[in-house]
Amino acid sequence: MTTPTVTNTITATELYHLVNQPAGDNTPEWPEGTISLDETNQTLIWELSDYGNLPITLSRSENEWMTMAPIAAVDGVKNSAELNEVLLRQGIALPLASVGIVEIDGHDVYVAYGQLFGDSKLESICAELHATAGAAMEVAELIQTHFV
Repeated sequence: MTTPTVTNTITATELYHLVNQPAGDNTPEWPEGTISLDETNQTLIWELSDYGNLPITLSRSENEWMTMAPIAAVDGVKNSAELNEVLLRQGIALPLASVGIVEIDGHDVYVAYGQLFGDSKLESICAELHATAGAAMEVAELIQTHFV
């Protein structure tokens, strides 16, 4: 199989197979961990062993790829208003990733996320996964240190 350089026609299912094939000369350094596929939602789900077993998803929509990693429940943060201000003020210090709040299983959760165009290169998607995971770890450390 020839590895494509851009992903404009690749589904999450096809990317799942690419990530699971043996590494070659031009293969990106995908994060270490277990990976599964939710084919219905066009989502790859990792448990990243090189980021403390952090769960992270990579979803494909018509025009974009989106990575997302949960960080902490909002109600578990002792002063979420202060944390929100800190995150907004230092948001530019988190390269290639953003932090937001989404509802997961009925609970508001801080998440790190990143978005890429649907025709992004495999290397860019790989870098975004690492950046999102790194941002999640940094924010988790900030929360543990100052807000729990």
